[in-house]
Amino acid sequence: MLSGDILFIDSIGRPDLAGMAEDWVGDLRETLYKRYRELSEELIVLPAHFMIIDELNDDGSVAEKLGTLIEKNHGLNIEDESEFRKMVTENLPPQPNAYQEIRQTNMGKINPDIDQQREMEIGPNRCAVR
Repeated sequence: MLSGDILFIDSIGRPDLAGMAEDWVGDLRETLYKRYRELSEELIVLPAHFMIIDELNDDGSVAEKLGTLIEKNHGLNIEDESEFRKMVTENLPPQPNAYQEIRQTNMGKINPDIDQQREMEIGPNRCAVR
């Protein structure tokens, strides 16, 4: 499963990048706690990023079984919905450095050259809440 920026090995996605954290945190919980739990625990999750080197497998890949993430990822183990909302909305890291340029690129409004694209991808993973 390509989880993109919703589920990582040791963290979960952030719902605020469009300025809608309060509105979208419920959707995030619905996806993580209901939709994903309906899937096979044997499914291999392939996130878009990693936050710390410990999330890499011995072969350098970033992948884990969904069942293992359900068991070990703190963001998937907060029983109380209001506690989940608080954890997510109060632990948001700064937005990525090139966030606006990345959004415009993704929407097809700008077309940066390869060097500019590489520059946008460099830097820490700021797409997660941990």
